[in-house]
Amino acid sequence: MIFTINPGIIFSILIKEIQDIKKNTNILVMYILPIFLTLVWKNFLPEMPVSMALGFGLLFLVVMVGMYVPSMLIAEEKEKDTLEVLMLSPAGAGDVLLGKGLLTFISIILVSIILIFITGMGAQNFGAVLLSTILISIFSIFIGMMVGLLAPNQMATGTIGLPVYLLLLLVPQLASVNGQSGILNLLAGFLPTNYYFRILEMSLNQGLLLRDMLTEIGIIVLSILLTFLMLIYVYKRKGLS
Repeated sequence: MIFTINPGIIFSILIKEIQDIKKNTNILVMYILPIFLTLVWKNFLPEMPVSMALGFGLLFLVVMVGMYVPSMLIAEEKEKDTLEVLMLSPAGAGDVLLGKGLLTFISIILVSIILIFITGMGAQNFGAVLLSTILISIFSIFIGMMVGLLAPNQMATGTIGLPVYLLLLLVPQLASVNGQSGILNLLAGFLPTNYYFRILEMSLNQGLLLRDMLTEIGIIVLSILLTFLMLIYVYKRKGLS
């Protein structure tokens, strides 16, 4: 089994990551950016609806933080050879990946709640927004882990991951603009982040309920399963060394 689960070890890794992340300025900036951008969109672009400001902020959060942070955490440990120490301890590969992914997951949920609070989103939309954010965050973290496994060092995570990050971040937003080409909309149809952005639009702009978004939710869940299988494959090929 690749992914063993030991809650005690996972919690210890989580605490270690929380302590280490305080010293990593690059990662801390990634958490500040979605809050800063949302505040800018909300306060300095009065023509932009609050729901759109929140949607852009959340999409930036789940893509850039969800993918960038786990890739950097894994690549940093590989670069410093500290992963070998972890792997020689009772921690298995699954414990290491879950511990690192859990930090990103918890932080995304906390920052998303901050974004919801500062934009004043209504309580009636909270359930759909939170559930979809939880699901797309899992997808994003799996992508980030794969980038971290593929990258030999921290600098390489940008080279490998940035094209993917920009694709998942920009295409859904561009496809939502009226008058875009059919090719762009066709490309967006293959991206889970497009369905997340659509859920945000349906919930925040149209006031639809969770039961009206089951197709989009289902596509994101399927994407999580496929990405998890890809993560297992990448791990088998690259490992944590």
